[in-house]
Amino acid sequence: MNRKLDLHDVESFDIFHNKDIVLIDSLKIPELVRFFRADKFDSKFILTNDDFWVFNYSGGRNHLNFSKLNKYEKKLAKYFLVSYIQINTPSSLDEKLSAFNYLLRKLKEERLKISYINLKKILIQLANNQQGKYYYYLKFLTKILFLEGLTSFNQDLEYELEFITRPSSFNSNLYYQEYVDPIDYPLVSMIQKGFNELHYTLLHNDKSISSQTLLYSSILGLVYTTGLRPVQLSKLSVEDIQRDTRRETDQFSRYSVLIPYAKQARFVHARIAVKLPEEIAEIIFKYIDRFQLIPGGRLFDLGDKADQFCSQVINTQLYEFSPLSYKEAVLKGEMIQQKYSYSDFRHHVGYSLAMAGSTAEEIAYILGHSSTVTARYYIFSTPQLAQIRAQALGSNALYKQMIAMLLTGRLVNKKDWKDKKVIGNIGNKIHFDIGGCAYKDKCLLQPVRNCYGCMYFHPFIDADHSQVLESIQEEINDVIKLSDGIGISKNPLIRIHEATKFEIESVIARCSLANKENCNEF
Repeated sequence: MNRKLDLHDVESFDIFHNKDIVLIDSLKIPELVRFFRADKFDSKFILTNDDFWVFNYSGGRNHLNFSKLNKYEKKLAKYFLVSYIQINTPSSLDEKLSAFNYLLRKLKEERLKISYINLKKILIQLANNQQGKYYYYLKFLTKILFLEGLTSFNQDLEYELEFITRPSSFNSNLYYQEYVDPIDYPLVSMIQKGFNELHYTLLHNDKSISSQTLLYSSILGLVYTTGLRPVQLSKLSVEDIQRDTRRETDQFSRYSVLIPYAKQARFVHARIAVKLPEEIAEIIFKYIDRFQLIPGGRLFDLGDKADQFCSQVINTQLYEFSPLSYKEAVLKGEMIQQKYSYSDFRHHVGYSLAMAGSTAEEIAYILGHSSTVTARYYIFSTPQLAQIRAQALGSNALYKQMIAMLLTGRLVNKKDWKDKKVIGNIGNKIHFDIGGCAYKDKCLLQPVRNCYGCMYFHPFIDADHSQVLESIQEEINDVIKLSDGIGISKNPLIRIHEATKFEIESVIARCSLANKENCNEF
């Protein structure tokens, strides 16, 4: 029979492995964290070195006390909270710290080291006890521990994190209705623009692109488009990247990749070919040429620790694709680098397939699931997906605001623009004097509608972009009404219009900020 532990025994128990202590000590936390969405009555920042954080936000006063935590518990707690602030808001931050303290107490009382297995057990207990807030805060922390590579947080297990039992009050049977896709539209836009610019550079001066960039962008491109696991990437051969057709009149080509199985299947089926975007496929072919790979050879040598290598590759290349202002903030220690895992991209591919109307069998086949159970979660989520995505954009934080700045060129005033201007119609309304176009050749895209996501478009600060937004919103309403009327709730046009709406809203926000800065100068 175990003796009852006294308070000192509980408090003195060390929950960290030795390797974790070194890793936690190396974490970089900004000394000053700004609240970029703070109202005039809110606090504007916190100093993270202090043991006491006291600040006002959204009508509430937060008191956070870190003094009772040891050095490494304190460092991890602050890293957790600052990461949360960057993605969400600092409101009710004391509840997140309470959740962290609850986790420490549970682990110490049961003499457990911090590991995914132990956190998973605690999450299930919270779900069964209907403690929804602690559950989701600690799941966010668990995600961080996976991304930072703590001991006993094998990244191959991270994919199942979203399928852990949830509190029933949060609709536990429809897992993804409470799940926010981390690869949302702003990030997708950043990735697509990054690949487009890299492809353009390769066509005109491929020697200026380093071999590492070619390797890293090839891996990111495959993970982004197909959701491949590291074990599948390591099984790819050079001949699995295929050029299917080529049209000589305009040199247009279609490409695909043959998806290898992640596990040995009981029955052998023909491997599925997944379409690759032209830009990504040609980047991979440049990589093959640069490294002089032979057709029957391995496409990627990921080494002995493929999971860790893939995580490093993905986040290094995403950082390279990021806006300059964000990279400068990270280098100066003003922000924590936003990280993503290959599991995030697998979830994103599952979502995209479900939104396109794919069956559970098709999703399971492409993602390499052994059954359709997991695939059905993506399908269950789609009726509420637009609402979830709108909520995610509504809580947009600094990182996503910086990504939004990538969507167009610099802001200018009407009087300062001497080149061609954009004019076009949406529905029965003509929109003009909204911005200038710096594209020298003939543009094949529809003006106005496609401009707000184009890097050649320079929005006018003093234009009325809200009129364009109203026209798009009217079209969205009409498309939704039509889709409901004919029973096509997953009409892909809705998602395209939502993307356009986000682009316009980003420009409006940027223009509003620019106008405020101009007013402050006078």
